[in-house]
Amino acid sequence: MSNRAKHRGGRRHHPNVSLASVARDQALSLAPDSPVLAMFKQAAIQLNDRQDRHERLVKLSRDITIESKRIIFLLHSAITKESIEKTVQEAKERLNKLVKGPLKHIGLELEKCPAYLHLRAVTAGFQEYVEAWTLCSLMETKQIISYREVQEELQYIIMTPVEGQDDPKHRTVTTLLPQNEYMLGISDLTGELMRRAINSISSGDSEECVFSGQVVRDLYTGFLGLFGICKELARKMGTTRSNVLKVESAVYALRVRGGEAPATLLLPPPQPHDWEQTNHSDDEGFYGIN
Repeated sequence: MSNRAKHRGGRRHHPNVSLASVARDQALSLAPDSPVLAMFKQAAIQLNDRQDRHERLVKLSRDITIESKRIIFLLHSAITKESIEKTVQEAKERLNKLVKGPLKHIGLELEKCPAYLHLRAVTAGFQEYVEAWTLCSLMETKQIISYREVQEELQYIIMTPVEGQDDPKHRTVTTLLPQNEYMLGISDLTGELMRRAINSISSGDSEECVFSGQVVRDLYTGFLGLFGICKELARKMGTTRSNVLKVESAVYALRVRGGEAPATLLLPPPQPHDWEQTNHSDDEGFYGIN
């Protein structure tokens, strides 16, 4: 019997060697001043710095989202025409605080790194801020603030003192707002206009209901021409179409059946003191809708 036949069915025993053990042995064999070890230490520092920056941006975006939702809730509380001017002015002051606060810090955080690298960390805050700003401008001037106007407000002049010089050094920092985020915020605006149109019916303001409905239809028509350029925008088209159908149903009921009911049967607007005495939650019920 040959040796080949003798060992044909036998098992070969290999030492228990894993990739981790080989890497550990190689790392222990490296000298403390090895350039390879220094390269990996530098990579670890950069990854930790990137993760810390991402966490700070997530917190800033969360603060922007919460405050923007509160501003939207404030704008919806303005039911009568007399209270709209005061409410819009207060909303603009709170929006300016967002521009000079969290949005400015986002620009400083992303000053020396690619802005799109951390876009997923700030996308929710950007969209909610655009939604609040556009709703405020629409209630004030009946026009939606443009992308260029929003981007111009996110430019800051930073003054840095220079040692040995009296005049500080000036530099411009811009918080980049991608155009896709602006369009996604406009898409969310259709839901707020739908709510405003329905709420205006209960207060007897038929003109506001028709105006909000027309804006929602115009926005949906414009979005149809942009279908396919943004995956997130395509996902929101179903919600936008649903908002159009709800507004059209409300306007239809107001036009066809509204004339059958006298104005005295419409629900009168609540008094300001009754609204202020009511305890409202910070959660406006918008989570999961947009």
